[in-house]
Amino acid sequence: MPRLSDLGVILSFSLLSIAGGLGTGYLFWGHQGQDDPIVTEEGDDDSDHHDHIDISAVAAKNLGLSFGPVTLETFRKLLPIPGMVVEKPGQSGLAVTSPTQGIVREVHRFPGQALSPGDLLFTLRVTDEALEGAQLSLLEILTRITVTEREIARLDPLADAGAIVGRRKLEMEYQLKQLNSERDARLQELRLRGLNAAQIERIVDERELVSEIEVRLGIAAGVETGVLSQQVTLVTELETTNGLDSSSDPDPIYTVEKLNVFPGRAVQKGEELCHIASHSELFVRGEAFETDLPAIRKLNERGWGIAAEFGQEQGRFRVEDLSVTYIDNHVDPETQTFPFYLSLPNRVVAEHRDAAGRLFRSWQFKPGQRAHLSVPVEEWPAQIVLPRDAVVRSGPEVFVFRLEDEQGADKLPATVTERLAMLAEVPELELEPVSVQLLHQDRWNCVIAADGELREGDIIAMNRAYQIHLAWKLQLSGGGHHHDHDH
Repeated sequence: MPRLSDLGVILSFSLLSIAGGLGTGYLFWGHQGQDDPIVTEEGDDDSDHHDHIDISAVAAKNLGLSFGPVTLETFRKLLPIPGMVVEKPGQSGLAVTSPTQGIVREVHRFPGQALSPGDLLFTLRVTDEALEGAQLSLLEILTRITVTEREIARLDPLADAGAIVGRRKLEMEYQLKQLNSERDARLQELRLRGLNAAQIERIVDERELVSEIEVRLGIAAGVETGVLSQQVTLVTELETTNGLDSSSDPDPIYTVEKLNVFPGRAVQKGEELCHIASHSELFVRGEAFETDLPAIRKLNERGWGIAAEFGQEQGRFRVEDLSVTYIDNHVDPETQTFPFYLSLPNRVVAEHRDAAGRLFRSWQFKPGQRAHLSVPVEEWPAQIVLPRDAVVRSGPEVFVFRLEDEQGADKLPATVTERLAMLAEVPELELEPVSVQLLHQDRWNCVIAADGELREGDIIAMNRAYQIHLAWKLQLSGGGHHHDHDH
């Protein structure tokens, strides 16, 4: 059998043979050469599939051959779909609004700064006449209640002694009930105008009006873990932020996205002071065509996840097993695509504090970031999955090249690792073309049926199948140097 001890001679001869029209014409799938090793060939008789090709150790090194064992695994066909990171509507973005009419006295947090529940955001000077009037009315009612209670206390012993008519006492008690009802109404009014229980209690106990309000960030009671909510806490006077600042919370969950006011600006009740966001969990929005929807709907039933790839070149990375949260019920009128959404957990990748001690954070995923989604649509369980460079196609047949051991099966090492280690000591490699059934191929992999001649544990060439195939075809056509080799 011909021996290939010099790859350069063989490849040069094969090119000359092709140029001379020796009956071999190759039609490539994609690019020629190692980037696309599966080729199509017509007009050759490959009836003798059990011929071998010998490659010297030097030629194998020049070619950069690598070998590996055949294993069985599950392979999924992937459908590429473009995607983009977006915020979760109603959860990621939150608006902090003014609880009353006033003037911004001080801004305590700035864009990009991390926030925790309880952080002081703004200090407002109250200019709401209705709020001031409600407070004054409450103070007046409280004063009248005090006077009435004292009058009842003075009349009580006189009525018991018969010095005065009991009707006078009853009138005063009825008046007290009316005043208490009016007080309760004023308390409800103050709550509706934005004052909290602590502030109202301060007005009642200390007879002091609220002139300044602190707007703080909090989490409403009863909110489930992971679902964020915004609640404004109002304080009657300026307080130090010790115990409430973000430095007291080891894991701030909010970030100031946009600041809408500045010191000295007058604001109305309900006006947005700033926009904050929590990016701890986002969405990846995919854009699918109508023909892709059946496969996407079946993902959750099958328990399959979608992989999302981010970044470019060296900075590229993947996130596996993202689940479909929902498929939108609207079609994009411009692209005629069907949006669907995947939950994307996020994490902080960088943080620092400035000279003032303010904490700034950067998240790994950001709204507007592009993604490439790989949606599994079909599965081949327990099949042979090989690199595309390990497979070559000739006409209707597909080949891989298996390593033979002339010592006999009874002399082979016990493990595949030991067999691979022996390759470094073998002066000559003998490869056997094995015809296989190709079930599927993509840009990177080929799926081979596991019911053919190729078996689990066989050692095959994992790359350069096209170059090996060229040399083998040259041998079959009579090129190269012959020698007697009996099999």
